[in-house]
Amino acid sequence: MNVNIIDGRKEKKFDDSTKVLIDIFRATTTIPLMIYRGASSIIPVRTVTETRKMKSKNPDYLTSGERYGIRIPGFNYGNSPSVIMGTDLSGKTLLFTSTNGIKVLFKIVEYPGDIYISSFINFTATYNAVKDMERVSIIVSNRPDGISDEDYIYANMLKSKLEGNDVNVQDYCNQIRESHGSKRLKIMGAGADIESSLQVDLYKNPVIYSNGKIMPLVKN
Repeated sequence: MNVNIIDGRKEKKFDDSTKVLIDIFRATTTIPLMIYRGASSIIPVRTVTETRKMKSKNPDYLTSGERYGIRIPGFNYGNSPSVIMGTDLSGKTLLFTSTNGIKVLFKIVEYPGDIYISSFINFTATYNAVKDMERVSIIVSNRPDGISDEDYIYANMLKSKLEGNDVNVQDYCNQIRESHGSKRLKIMGAGADIESSLQVDLYKNPVIYSNGKIMPLVKN
């Protein structure tokens, strides 16, 4: 197996490898949690304006998203794992837009290859889904203003596991707790999202992007 870690914000072109999108704080944590809390699917959307237009045409849809960490006015939810953790989303479809993860997602959807949405929430499920692939690209989302060290910590853990090494997941969780990303979340007043993002294997299925929607990949 060939495994690469790629900066999704800086990279201009992508190949046809299997891709794992990483945005630990917070999109790729929030999305699996939404499904865990009962959502039937999540529709990623590029812009706030487009999200509002889609909502007006589909009043039953819920809206969720942020810009630069701040919940978008008028949206049902922001991008907070700690909020979603306690929310019943049974049967709901959510429109989701974010500053980092969704921006990178729309870059990689233009290229062949399955796209998995991954975080600690569904770590083992993601690993099991991609462990037999010939080539895996772990795409880190980063931020407009710099590197997201939490994304690289998780990416290195997944890469090591895929390369056949034993990993102590709690050691990596502890690295996340001490990361610059965690300090940034605390400054933003979103410190509760740190531990919510470190609920290892809370969700038991891989999550995949397919045909414009993000859904669980449940094998028969």
